[in-house]
Amino acid sequence: MEQYLTLELFIENALCSVSIDKIYTIDITKEACEAIKKHTNLNICKYKFIIEEGYIRHVKNRHPEDLHLLYKVPVILNSFTHVEKSITQDKQTKQNEVSLVFKKTFEDGTIKMVALRIIRGNILSLKTFYRT
Repeated sequence: MEQYLTLELFIENALCSVSIDKIYTIDITKEACEAIKKHTNLNICKYKFIIEEGYIRHVKNRHPEDLHLLYKVPVILNSFTHVEKSITQDKQTKQNEVSLVFKKTFEDGTIKMVALRIIRGNILSLKTFYRT
């Protein structure tokens, strides 16, 4: 598995690629991990946060106005304004999924970022984000 030097380079390459196997990993700081645990009761300290390249193209194709928000993911993850746990049902499998919803306020508005918790593999995977 190839790790890119920067998130910017990963996004740039993903936009030009057709593969779906590359991922970018963002470290969750100890401070963010402790705050997540305090607010949600979830201990994700051993988890890694990933962005899949297919998701980059999803944003470009379905939410082009939000493409620039991808560059803010590390900031949202590690210095969020608010975080909460959300339980939703997967439309295909009907299984309950636990997600974390991160909120971060910037000068140009508030962004909510949803990360799906994948217990197998200790992964938080970027699912979506939107403005509120």
